Amino acid sequence: MVKPSPLDRKLLRDLWRLRWQVAAIALLIACGVSVAVMAYSAQRVLVRAQEAFYAETAFADVFAHARRAPTSLAGALLRIDGVTAADIRIQEAGLMDVPGLSRPAVARLISLPDDPQRALNRVRLVRGRMPDPTRSDEAVALSAFLDASGVRLGDRLTAVVAGRSFTFRVVGAVLSPQHVCVPAPESLMPDDAHQAVIWAPRRAVERGAGMAGAFNEVALTLAPGASAPAVLADLDRLLAPYGGRASYVRADQPSDKFLSAELRELSTSATVLPPVFLLVAAALVNLVVTRLVEIEREQIGLLKAFGYGRVAAAAPYLKLAAAIAAAGAVGGGLLGVGLAAAIVEQYRQYFRFPVLEPQFHGPAFVLASLVAVAAALGGAAGAARRAAALSPAVAMQPPRPTSYRKGWLDRLPSHAIDQATRMIVRSLARFPLRSVLTAVGMAASLALLVGTQFLFDSLDAVIDRTYYRAQSWSEAVSFAEPVSRSALADATRLPAVYAAEGVRSVGARLQAGGREERVRLVGLDPDSKFSRPLDARDQRVPFKGGGLVIGEALAERLSVAPGDVVRVAVVDGRGPIADLPVTGLARDFSGLTAYMPRRELNRLMAEGDVIDSAQLLVAADQRADFYRAVERVPTIVGASSREETVAGWRQAMAEAFQVTISFFVAFAAAIAFGVAYNACRISFSERARDLATLHVLGFGHRECAYILAGEIVVLALVAVPLGLLGGVGLSHGLVAAYSRDEVRLPAVIGAGSYGVALLAYVVAVGVAAALVVRRVWTLDLVAVLKTRE
Repeated sequence: MVKPSPLDRKLLRDLWRLRWQVAAIALLIACGVSVAVMAYSAQRVLVRAQEAFYAETAFADVFAHARRAPTSLAGALLRIDGVTAADIRIQEAGLMDVPGLSRPAVARLISLPDDPQRALNRVRLVRGRMPDPTRSDEAVALSAFLDASGVRLGDRLTAVVAGRSFTFRVVGAVLSPQHVCVPAPESLMPDDAHQAVIWAPRRAVERGAGMAGAFNEVALTLAPGASAPAVLADLDRLLAPYGGRASYVRADQPSDKFLSAELRELSTSATVLPPVFLLVAAALVNLVVTRLVEIEREQIGLLKAFGYGRVAAAAPYLKLAAAIAAAGAVGGGLLGVGLAAAIVEQYRQYFRFPVLEPQFHGPAFVLASLVAVAAALGGAAGAARRAAALSPAVAMQPPRPTSYRKGWLDRLPSHAIDQATRMIVRSLARFPLRSVLTAVGMAASLALLVGTQFLFDSLDAVIDRTYYRAQSWSEAVSFAEPVSRSALADATRLPAVYAAEGVRSVGARLQAGGREERVRLVGLDPDSKFSRPLDARDQRVPFKGGGLVIGEALAERLSVAPGDVVRVAVVDGRGPIADLPVTGLARDFSGLTAYMPRRELNRLMAEGDVIDSAQLLVAADQRADFYRAVERVPTIVGASSREETVAGWRQAMAEAFQVTISFFVAFAAAIAFGVAYNACRISFSERARDLATLHVLGFGHRECAYILAGEIVVLALVAVPLGLLGGVGLSHGLVAAYSRDEVRLPAVIGAGSYGVALLAYVVAVGVAAALVVRRVWTLDLVAVLKTRE
């Protein structure tokens, strides 16, 4: 057995003597490492599940839709240069009454391939069985829909698709690569209970949708190195005569796009947050090791006098820093595994993969640990360098007495400020660097608290603006095909409908300055009351001629401003192209949208006075009657409720934020606690003799405690405005880092969020100070006041 050297035994004694300070610093390092391990482990889980599921189900590379194309076109699709496989399907939408739901679900009926082994976008059976190809009354449904709606295997359901009633029995539950996540069209957030995806044998779907010998959905896989733009162009050309819409690649497929955005956010978390913890930890290591070197000047001198070199004198302090970092890294790895498991459990509610089990990302742990050790060594390097540079003669001399001189405090009358407070201020002025580092560390913790609490206020602001200021409808319905505006009169005759307004929407590509974005182009009546674009001051943005009003986020992406001209290439219908001016900017927080007068959009599309959806005002106490009537209208294929959409939004975002915010609050409190505890502990070790002397001279325990705690209280108060300002800046940074097309959160911080952040900050600092200040009552006056030999 190797016997530890005297210096190693000293290191172990130092670690034990400073165990609480070491634990506080290690906690910060553990937080930083755990975030990296959590983010990369969760990312690995999603990526591996995605890759395995996509490979198993032959997920396509290119997608397209048409109105009605003959099946004989399949051969031409396969002959497109770069295409290795083609799959044609039928997909139709309609409404379906689901027992237990207050409004009908949107049913998407999709045909199953005749040869599943050669098909693309195959489904995976998780419960039950696949439909009998010879039967027309059996189907399988998306597992997420069944779980959320309460529908069980064996239940019979009826959907109205393309004006025809399609009754079937659910015989199985499946997963689909196209529907790993199913965002609702009206909110762009998952709404599993009202998004029913159903697969049935092709013959049954042909009969139910009236699509015999035809298809309306295409999926292609590409050869490695194939030109996706060229394939898209050829595919659009082939489908154009059949009402084809612009094709798109996998990255623009809604489910894959939502998942990719989540993967990017995990990468952002792993690269942005850990450095905050490691920088604060490095600063604390610097304070602790610097103080240790100052206390042990004589021992360092003796070591050198007995023949120990510069490296040997500095090594214990570097080893101490490395040991703290290693302990924190190990704890962070274990904590990261737990956090990753919690995140993955949350992901199971949104991303439907066959297997989604927590995994430990070893390389991320190793890299984060090395960075943590490097940060700690960097914090200790200055003190270790001073220990190495000390000569025995200088080190063994008593330190030079502190030079005092009159300051502004001494010029104040004696009754203006008491002696205890003077001691506090003098101590802070005596160690300005330490005071600054302590204040900055606590400000960082408060900034993290404030900068993450804004998420709930931001969500409220988005909901208020999107669903109550910019829109005032209560229910909305969509039609299978554009219909005459006169259909609004029929809509107003539905039960409980007070008023109705028509909307026309198409998909489009907006191009400007070499940039291009896929958007939803919405046609509104200029005097519409139920939906209106609003500017930053909540004022309606008026239409001017046939120009566009576009969202601020879209304008930023295209780098355009009012007065600029953009090219609009509609991807629906005949696919017209026009150059239109931007006449105004709207502030919106979800999706990429452009607005124009509905009649101008009708004129651009070369169609009559038509709409494809209606926004309605419905009596709240008669919604059930309204939805029962809607189910009987064959031309209506979608229905949504503003109140249910808002409730779903709140629930989804609250569940997503709850775990994240809990992490952030705990981590920020750990920073505040670690900084405050180490600052108090160092101050106590320096002033224990002074406090004991004051106690002998007649100062009470409370007065001595006031002197000790006063320093951290002053620094904590100084850190408050810095932390609040930093929190505002951090909130803007998080908005920029985490914004996605589905949701763009504004940096809004309410009084309640400030209150929660300050409360957590005060509690963390208060607990840290209390743990140290209580030692004032247990001081051994005889031991403390002994003169060192």
